[in-house]
Amino acid sequence: MTNEEMDSLTQGLDSKAAKVRALYGAGVSAGDIGRYIGIRYQHVYNVLLRAGLIAKASSPPTQAPLLDQDSEIIVASIGKGGGIELPDSVMDRYGLKAGEAVYCQALPEGLMILSQDAALAHVTRVAREKMPEQAALIEALLKGRSPT
Repeated sequence: MTNEEMDSLTQGLDSKAAKVRALYGAGVSAGDIGRYIGIRYQHVYNVLLRAGLIAKASSPPTQAPLLDQDSEIIVASIGKGGGIELPDSVMDRYGLKAGEAVYCQALPEGLMILSQDAALAHVTRVAREKMPEQAALIEALLKGRSPT
């Protein structure tokens, strides 16, 4: 969003808090709001938290259970070459395509397999959470990436 668009959204709003709420409601990231208004990210975060627009992040559980009651169980066979044959319905549901790369992460509980889109979404979400002040850079990098 351009500064002119943000100027238009905040026109007539006197307080910084009102501007923060209006811009956040329009989809502007907290980091971009802080830079636009000239306040620290923490100030933006506190305004959004007090307004109930975001929730304080809770600490992750020490260890997630391997399987919960709602987990889908997918049974597949591993071929001699190490390939896994998944049913078409599973491939479609998880955005997997034959011949395309998948990204695997070794976890204590087992192996997590992600499509490129799912892996990118996961990394993006984690980066935004861990580096909110870099949200604009993350967005610019993602927009500029070339498809593989």
